[in-house]
Amino acid sequence: MSYLVLARKWRPQGFDELIGQEPIIRVLKNSIDQGKIAHAYLFSGPRGVGKTSTARIFAKALNCKNGPTSTPCGLCTSCKSITDGSSIDVMEIDGASNNSVNDIRDLRERVKYVPSGGRYKVYIIDETHMLSDAAFNALLKTLEEPPPHVVFVLATTAPKKIPSTVLSRCQHLPFRRISSHKIKESLKKISDTEAINISGPAIEIIARAADGSLRDSLTILDQISSFSSNISESDVKDLLGIADFGTLSNLTVALIEGKREEILKITGDLMEKGTDIRSFIKELVQFLRDMLVASVVKNSEEILDLSTEEMDTIKDILSKTSEDQLTLLLSEIMKAEIDIRNSSSPRFAFEMSLIKASFLSGIKPLNEIMENIESYLKLESDTENSVTCSRGIAEDTNHKLSESKNNIFKQKPSDEDLKITPPTPSVADESIEKPDEENTLTDEIIDKAIKKMDPPLASKLSKAEMKLIGEKLVLTFNGGDSLFADSIRKNAGLIEQIFSEEIGINIKIDIETFKKKTVRKKDLKEEVMSNPKIIEVLELFDGRVVDVNPINGKSE
Repeated sequence: MSYLVLARKWRPQGFDELIGQEPIIRVLKNSIDQGKIAHAYLFSGPRGVGKTSTARIFAKALNCKNGPTSTPCGLCTSCKSITDGSSIDVMEIDGASNNSVNDIRDLRERVKYVPSGGRYKVYIIDETHMLSDAAFNALLKTLEEPPPHVVFVLATTAPKKIPSTVLSRCQHLPFRRISSHKIKESLKKISDTEAINISGPAIEIIARAADGSLRDSLTILDQISSFSSNISESDVKDLLGIADFGTLSNLTVALIEGKREEILKITGDLMEKGTDIRSFIKELVQFLRDMLVASVVKNSEEILDLSTEEMDTIKDILSKTSEDQLTLLLSEIMKAEIDIRNSSSPRFAFEMSLIKASFLSGIKPLNEIMENIESYLKLESDTENSVTCSRGIAEDTNHKLSESKNNIFKQKPSDEDLKITPPTPSVADESIEKPDEENTLTDEIIDKAIKKMDPPLASKLSKAEMKLIGEKLVLTFNGGDSLFADSIRKNAGLIEQIFSEEIGINIKIDIETFKKKTVRKKDLKEEVMSNPKIIEVLELFDGRVVDVNPINGKSE
């Protein structure tokens, strides 16, 4: 006897053998037991989840010698003929190759004849969505009112392509993807029965690669059993071209930290190994999705199909990023998947997309920006209150000085008062510290130091005005540039180290922020018109002031 592949050898022969479709099995079994058998059913769902197998089992249940029954025996002549495909009462029609009006007309003629051995003639039309519009229209009347001995079972992977006139005439049973946990259990059972030596991690990879299709997982298992007698995790990855978990995690860390050199190195290694870029980008999207789930869901281990080591790696990466950055990164990589699919040079599109995504490392979250703005406005409010208070104190002090001055001039000085005594130095005078001398900080030193920093940090630092006072480097941010101050504070240690190496002394940085001054033209004009030199020039040339513009925030 010729070799039978595992997908055909292990095809379910009864409702109880179907995996992962419990709601649909319950509906069909109850409809048979209660005698509520519809004349047309539509089975929809992904490939390899059991649509055609369920249709055959349903046909057995209707035509079994002991039926109609929800538990066909599988031993009678009718069940055996349906199993081996020789039954003339069960017709399987390929909708892709029999999609014309003439094919449907032949079908309409055949449904008139009664079954030869069973109770029902069952017509299973696979890939129904491939029928032409004319063929669908020709089938409508027969599908709505077929002979009492006829049952239609339509199977499709694209239910949205089925006309609504056809959908309304059928009982629609949507099949769902099979969970990887159930696929692993089935693969373990089959590999033990077939004496296939395969490791647990290898089975997990096959189940994950099958993407909910049991038939695909059996096909992979069949193929890998010929590849090696002792199947390991690496064997499955080599055969399927699946990226290593470590590669995905290292690339994600490089994207989060903005290490573009590391990104290009990893992509180069992938190209050397002959990795399919389109498959890899899908795995990267899945990896980032798993990270996002792990960051949002508390008990993510129950949702994600990952080992303990893999979960620990993901949690370690999550400590280096935020949900906002991770969401933006996932969005960019999903866009990259579309760009790569449509690109004539997938590698260039892949590398450019990753480089573009790496610049997200320098973007601040919106809530952090809002907090900086609020703290900045609060600081300005406190400064204005302080200035107002200082003005009040100064005015009061001037008033008191004026009064004491008048009292002094009113009194006549005595002879003792007129004696001149030499001043004695006070302790307070000696304790007054001299201000630090401001050292020069050349542009050459600044340029050398900035070149040693990452581009995002260097760009922010270039917005500051720098001056060196003793061993203190004062960085001043004016106006809108003050938003960069928080980022500079986070990297204070690195900046101090670099400038210390360039200048030759231990440097400590001090950051100052000032609100950008706004000058009204009306005030400027009044100031200009009160300047004696300008008044003299206007009188000399018999002119007038037309407009006043500030230069560098000053009236000049």
